[in-house]
Amino acid sequence: MPSVITRGSVLVAAVAMLAGCGTSTQPSTAAQPTAPAAAPSEGASEAPASSGAESAAAAAVPDRIKQAGVLNVGTTLPNLPYLLTDADNNITGGITPDVGKAVAAKLGLKYTIQNVAWEALLPGVAGGRYDMADDGISDTAERQKIGYFVDYMQSSQVLVTSKDKAGAIKTLDDVCGKKVAAIRGTTDVQVVEEAAKKCTDQGKPAAQPVEFPTAQDADLALRSGRVDVEVLTAETAKYAVSQGSPVAIVAEGFAPTYVGMFVAKKDKALADALLVALKELKADGTLDRILGGYGLKPVDEPGINLATS
Repeated sequence: MPSVITRGSVLVAAVAMLAGCGTSTQPSTAAQPTAPAAAPSEGASEAPASSGAESAAAAAVPDRIKQAGVLNVGTTLPNLPYLLTDADNNITGGITPDVGKAVAAKLGLKYTIQNVAWEALLPGVAGGRYDMADDGISDTAERQKIGYFVDYMQSSQVLVTSKDKAGAIKTLDDVCGKKVAAIRGTTDVQVVEEAAKKCTDQGKPAAQPVEFPTAQDADLALRSGRVDVEVLTAETAKYAVSQGSPVAIVAEGFAPTYVGMFVAKKDKALADALLVALKELKADGTLDRILGGYGLKPVDEPGINLATS
């Protein structure tokens, strides 16, 4: 994923239905939270601090956040398994709130999460609307120019297609001449563009990137046959398959990247505090337990801006 960003993506609508979750609506690009996802009354939206007062991480929290007593997190629905929702689009769990609430407890803060349009998410953090963003976001050298990533896991991308086309597409080399779905503004697009260039360099027809504004749009295109294949993050694709989605994973493990919490450039102190908390959670086994519940594992040691490309 060292391209632009990792977002769980195209099969979200299908997975949500199979998992008993409602297809989420798209939030406003004005960066305003949608009420269901942000409501503190929802179980996954806010968590009281526990032993944060005794934590070394709590001592590192910047004063303005410590005084507010809240860690205000921006994220974007839909994004399984980072965010799980019920039929009313309320966040009920997922990697993002599970890890986030554990971190907030270490920091001695309440945890709140708000649903924000993807295009407004990182600008919202940079502008101070949210303390941080956490949404399965790729750490890249380009993004490090505007903020800090506190990395706690790694991911990669895969190709998925309908089961009837699985025999014809086995690797990225097989997408030449094919229509490939990608979510606008994500690492998916760069992966397809790089594959297209490789195709033409080899004298083959270029892969045809087809960009979609939302996960639902891309999923519909795949299911209706308007595209042949799509690029997807590994954890999202595997979760989809585990929930019975009628697709096949046909190529795995390309475009690896670190994934982490994103904070603004002006908030290095917050990044440092998050790092202390994540290291504590790694040391006591909590981080391994949370990610292990999703079939994933954390990095050996959390760090800041671990990506080099």
